[in-house]
Amino acid sequence: MQPWVYIVLVGAVAIVYALRLPARAKEDSADKQSLKETEAALELYMADIERENDKMLQLVSSIKQQSQNNRTAMQEEVDSLREQVADLQKNSMLLETRLTAEEKGLLQLTASFAKESSASRASEAVRPPSTEHAAEQPEPKPKPVNSIKLRYPRLFELHEQGKSIDAIAKTAGLQRGEVQLILQLAKQEETG
Repeated sequence: MQPWVYIVLVGAVAIVYALRLPARAKEDSADKQSLKETEAALELYMADIERENDKMLQLVSSIKQQSQNNRTAMQEEVDSLREQVADLQKNSMLLETRLTAEEKGLLQLTASFAKESSASRASEAVRPPSTEHAAEQPEPKPKPVNSIKLRYPRLFELHEQGKSIDAIAKTAGLQRGEVQLILQLAKQEETG
């Protein structure tokens, strides 16, 4: 083989190699470009995910804060209602005590009235009318009528009109228990 053939062969190989380099560079640059685009897309995706996570954290924290505020408001309302219930129980106990005391007073008053009326009836029954002293004694005074109906005429008027005990109590300015007791005493007075 001739030396010029070697030179032509080495030149041809060099030309083929030179042509081959830009094609390889294009492939590498295309791969690099594709890799850069993928990296950019991943970075955008990660940034979107991070923004969504931040929004989600803000939403969760706002829901947590709102829940805490609602719980605090509910607790305050429950405490307020408990105080109101305690006050109502105290008032109820005071009213029951007062009503019981007033009922006892009315019962004592009725008992003393009953004793007085039975004592006056007994003294009249024991004392026989004497004809000798009849001329000397002035005409007996009519005994005062001590009826419970005379003491509470408005109450019995309302009762006869068919008003309820609550309406009578409100109109007469008395407690419901007092009205019931007065009506019961009047019934006993009528039967006794």
